[in-house]
Amino acid sequence: MKIGDHVTIGEGSVIQAASIGSFVSIGKNCVIGKFAIIKECSRIEDNTVIPPNAVVPSFSVYSGSPGKLVDELPESIQEIYEARTKDRYAKFVPSTD
Repeated sequence: MKIGDHVTIGEGSVIQAASIGSFVSIGKNCVIGKFAIIKECSRIEDNTVIPPNAVVPSFSVYSGSPGKLVDELPESIQEIYEARTKDRYAKFVPSTD
């Protein structure tokens, strides 16, 4: 599995994808099937199921079970996702346990 830069994956999600491009947001409780390809600059909404071998194109929003195209993202989404992940990383405090 390859995962690009600035990717967020929500809690409870199960990822079995072949690859996830950079600048991707995967919501909570999603299932990404085996060998699926999530291209860069895309968003998977909460509770979405992407079937095995599916290809999610760039600048798309997928939702539902099975996941279907529901919207498109602006070309500026790359900068938005990058700023969001940098902000989360800056707030990260490692556990001392």
